[in-house]
Amino acid sequence: MTSNVEAVTAIEAVQRGPGLRIAQLHEATLGASLDPFLMCDCFWMAQPFFPPHPHAGISAVTYMLPESEGGFVNRDSLGNRNLIQPGALHWTEAAAGMMHEETPIASGVTCQGLQIFVNLPSGLKLAEPRTYHLEPDAVPARDFAGAQVRVLAGKFDDSHAGVMPRTDCALWDVTLQANSTVTLPLPDHWHAFGILTKGSLAGFSATGLAAVRFAADARQLVLATSTEHARLVIFSGKPLNEPLAFGGPFVMNTTEQLQAAKRRFVAGEMGHLEASF
Repeated sequence: MTSNVEAVTAIEAVQRGPGLRIAQLHEATLGASLDPFLMCDCFWMAQPFFPPHPHAGISAVTYMLPESEGGFVNRDSLGNRNLIQPGALHWTEAAAGMMHEETPIASGVTCQGLQIFVNLPSGLKLAEPRTYHLEPDAVPARDFAGAQVRVLAGKFDDSHAGVMPRTDCALWDVTLQANSTVTLPLPDHWHAFGILTKGSLAGFSATGLAAVRFAADARQLVLATSTEHARLVIFSGKPLNEPLAFGGPFVMNTTEQLQAAKRRFVAGEMGHLEASF
């Protein structure tokens, strides 16, 4: 079967400060909508950089790539403390609002992963915040001829991850051997995109870190390699098609809701968290 990948576009990493490089994937990079996802930062972090900060109206998701040298300590205003080791995923569903902080477990050890921002539907933007955590050895995997799919969030076919967020979406970590093809089914009315983290896809010259765009009407994703293996994270979900009002770490549907979120934060209603550095 012919691949239905339309474009593979290299993503450039930029140094943001001592011990931090970030490459951003947004709609302009992909050339298509990310809905229900908002954006994704591919990061390399070797020292603490972001002090405690709030989110509201969205989920902030950290996936530490399995090849990462180190991992994060995640702390939040709900009282959670989790280690995000290589291969683990932590999903902060901020909803009405909460604080969190993520720092490398060991300073000077590079952590490589994805920070993913996912929209919440209008009916859940003021819901109670939740968190979900998935350890590396708890990730379900499906094996195919020449390929493997690790189900990080949501579901893949009849495999369900330990993380089932309230936004209808899924994350899959897919590896393909050289000269392989795999077909991934999509639920009805969902669309998808990907981030290539290693290797290349058949018919495209971009290698390493790159955005992968599929045909807009794809009902399944067909991935193929030629002489080189590939590894990519697939983002899939049902578009919300709702208006967005952006205000830094807050994403709501209207300007009035955004101002209300800022007032809740100033009033301390999103909780408190002391900085660790």
